[in-house]
Amino acid sequence: MRRYLLDLQRNPSPIYSAGVEAENVYVWAATITGSPGTPYEGGVFFLRIIFPPDFPWKPLKVHFRTPIFHPNVSHRGNIFHPMLMPDTWCIATSVAQMLMMAEGDVVREEVAVMYREDRTSYEELTRSFTKIHAIDG
Repeated sequence: MRRYLLDLQRNPSPIYSAGVEAENVYVWAATITGSPGTPYEGGVFFLRIIFPPDFPWKPLKVHFRTPIFHPNVSHRGNIFHPMLMPDTWCIATSVAQMLMMAEGDVVREEVAVMYREDRTSYEELTRSFTKIHAIDG
């Protein structure tokens, strides 16, 4: 765990940050800042990362605390990405790589359909959702 913390401290990112949430080294708090030019721009999204006791042999669990409108994030904030699934988890995956992941498994089909078929509406709704929950909220 110390190695992952040191890696994040030595290589800070303007897009994300993470560190131990409290006294439990297996529970981290993280933030991701919405990238410029995306509907998430200006938003700050808070996440919780839970490392299992047998990490790195088992994947971490990542949960958005800030509501986000995204096809790969459930209504409850759970992220569905192959990188985080037990059968496709790679022990070489770093926390930084996990925080930079993009495409994953669709869990909100209605959002994915809107993204594919009506990008303008998707971006408007995403911007609005971001403004309400990640900027003003």
